[in-house]
Amino acid sequence: MSKKTARVYIETLGCPRNDCDSEAIISILEDSKFEIVNSPEEVPFIIINGCAFIGKAVSQSIESILTLSQRNPSATLIVVGCLAERYKEKLKEALPEIDILVGTGALMRIVDAIQGNKSIFSSNEGFIGKNIYKKHHTTPPHYRYIKIQEGCNYECSFCIIPTLKGSSHSKPLEAIKEEVNNLTPEVREIILVGQDTSSWGQDIYGKPSLDYLLREISPLFPHWIRVLYLHPITVSESLLRTISTIPNVLNYLDIPLQHISNSVLKTMKRGYDKSFIKKLLNSVQRIDDFIIRTTFIVGFPTEREDDLEELRSFIKNSNLDRIGLFEYSREEGSESYYIIGHYEKTIKKRFMSLYILIQKKMIKRNRELLGRNVMVLADGREQGEYYGRTKSDAPEIDQVVWIKGNKDIKIGEFYNVNITDSLENELMGEVI
Repeated sequence: MSKKTARVYIETLGCPRNDCDSEAIISILEDSKFEIVNSPEEVPFIIINGCAFIGKAVSQSIESILTLSQRNPSATLIVVGCLAERYKEKLKEALPEIDILVGTGALMRIVDAIQGNKSIFSSNEGFIGKNIYKKHHTTPPHYRYIKIQEGCNYECSFCIIPTLKGSSHSKPLEAIKEEVNNLTPEVREIILVGQDTSSWGQDIYGKPSLDYLLREISPLFPHWIRVLYLHPITVSESLLRTISTIPNVLNYLDIPLQHISNSVLKTMKRGYDKSFIKKLLNSVQRIDDFIIRTTFIVGFPTEREDDLEELRSFIKNSNLDRIGLFEYSREEGSESYYIIGHYEKTIKKRFMSLYILIQKKMIKRNRELLGRNVMVLADGREQGEYYGRTKSDAPEIDQVVWIKGNKDIKIGEFYNVNITDSLENELMGEVI
């Protein structure tokens, strides 16, 4: 089939970084005259941008591969990104439904792979393409992810990302500006993502320079700018003060801490200890009123009962606003894979004990919002009711606000909402 008439369906799985990669792939394909369609039926090519960060994500990706191959068995099935990079040709051996694999360092050659009907891998650094096309995007029309950085220079013992994505490298400032300048008028929020966004600029300017980037792009976009995936080590006071002083950059800090016990942090090879975390959080609280989101891993192989209790106490007594909790996942290729760990039952028990604590903490925080007025960005409608998010909540990660009342709500617009009720991870309110 001629590339001028070739139609392609893309399925995106995993994190927002994959959304950015898929949109960049779309840009490359459209530039080569491929047509992007919204259904996998009756297309010659299906691309699956799968996730391989942890076992559960791999299972979901495999399930999607099998489902799509059944829906359109005649299509050429192309698996790209982390899943292809991690398992390479072994994936084709295990799943003969797959025709082509394209690794993370070779995504810019997706057209060559399709036209040559061949798998392509590369030892180059991970893909950091851009999307300046207005027609196709993986998010709702009113918010966009922009990848500013890829790869990681840290060697956390539980993580395989550096193997899949390479060392940290930054998207040039002018390329980021081009993406921001090409946003359509209905966009109300841009979300900067990467493996370690706070390291942006290290390879270009010799030091982490996210503060400089934010000062450069904030005048180009009048609405919300949110940043995800800040590594604790590269969160500087300069960055905090920059976020604090720029009006449209949200005071939302997504800083994965992973644990609080010194012994666990050491075997995780996080590069910091408990005193560093306390000093960082003290700086955050001293500089401004920030919303702090973090994540913790429970059940790491060297985690003892006293380590768990230390983490429980820290969560209970901290001023953290949003907390994500993950069960430890033993991943082949990671350093911690070879450490004898806990039984799955033990990990789940520890997870539930902390999960319940976190939910109680969230319920208490939500109750404190009753009667307050908050700005809400309307995200969608479900069963006749509209819902949205405050500046304290990232899409598909944090909680939502259900908007009551008879007023007409337009998705993608801001509304002043009075909070009237709360649940565990949801708020309810009425437009003022």
